[in-house]
Amino acid sequence: MREWWLLVGLLCIPLLAVYLHIPPPQLSPALLTWRSAGAFFTFRSNNIFYRETYGAVGSSDVVILLHGFPTSSLDWYKIWEPLNRRFNRVIALDFLGFGFSDKPRPHRYSIFEQASVVEALVSHLGLTEQRVNLLSHDYGDTVALELLYRSDHNRTGHLTINSLCLSNGGRVQFQTFS
Repeated sequence: MREWWLLVGLLCIPLLAVYLHIPPPQLSPALLTWRSAGAFFTFRSNNIFYRETYGAVGSSDVVILLHGFPTSSLDWYKIWEPLNRRFNRVIALDFLGFGFSDKPRPHRYSIFEQASVVEALVSHLGLTEQRVNLLSHDYGDTVALELLYRSDHNRTGHLTINSLCLSNGGRVQFQTFS
């Protein structure tokens, strides 16, 4: 019985060595374009990817897009241009551990930390005095609700929410705040 496990162990070692040396797949042209149009900022020594464009002239409205699980800011590419025609600034980020953002290991990821990442981005972009609109999906809905809680209870003061649209987090809901 012991020899059998030894043989399995000896077989797994070369397979593991091969697996660890397989290069990551090449990025598609669409992903390369998305990444080249974005930028990075630092949050707690981690690089966080975000993309920002300026759109509607005469509008001061800002929308921040929060992606779902297990995806990235690329979730929003099909509606980016229509949003750009409506809002002055359209902003999306890759949460820590997703997309082009760093994926630290070992790390205990949390919704609270992801909300802090969004607040750090808002601060980085100089939007702490700006009322922002949040459009979220799936995992981003939970982050958006944490941001709403913080905003309503003046927990951090980094984000003032003008409107919130939650999609595919159990139900779709839109709320405007005054």
